[in-house]
Amino acid sequence: MEKFFSTEWKTFGIYDTIKLTTVEILIDWELLMAALSFWCSATNTMVLPLGTIGLTVLDISAILGSSSFDLLVDTVFPGYQFDLDLKSLFNERALEALKKKDQEALKEAIQKLHKNFFNYNTLVHHFAGRGEENLRKGEHEAFLFYWYNKFIVFTKLNKCLIENMSVAEALASCHTLALISTILANLMRCLAKATITKIDPHQNGPLRFFQLWLQVYFATLRL
Repeated sequence: MEKFFSTEWKTFGIYDTIKLTTVEILIDWELLMAALSFWCSATNTMVLPLGTIGLTVLDISAILGSSSFDLLVDTVFPGYQFDLDLKSLFNERALEALKKKDQEALKEAIQKLHKNFFNYNTLVHHFAGRGEENLRKGEHEAFLFYWYNKFIVFTKLNKCLIENMSVAEALASCHTLALISTILANLMRCLAKATITKIDPHQNGPLRFFQLWLQVYFATLRL
């Protein structure tokens, strides 16, 4: 995938972010617990003895290596039409998988399998190619759909959300999107959930990016 699309990913500022998500970031639970003790959701900052400090779009952009030019991006919303239609690709792939089904059961089976495509494992199984020489139709779009849901939005239960389909279609159609703002918004929401009642770092969200930010600003915490 990288061989065919790395130049495109670099052009639209997501190459380094995609590469980062291939690296396992070990969670430092003690560090997160300590840092969350200073987090204030009212101001979205850490309240320290010397003052407040908080994450910015430029911080996340620098850490992830992505574009921060959020004013120069396209607007994407559910129902936005692109040349690439993931839903149609899902139907096509479902037909390939169900060629041996009888006609009466075919429609129901297609709908069921189409729904299952939103599971991470099923999506990868039906869209992953057979090496660099056999890139399958829709594989890039399906990969971006999976990557955005799993590593940017951090959806629950290993499932992709249909409302994120237009984002994958936009990225595959060479539209520049404000992903850094999305990541920062998700991170702020995650930090609020982790501190609003009791401190609990075990959240479904991008807290690993918060840990990276802490280690960038406080060098001694990298040890």
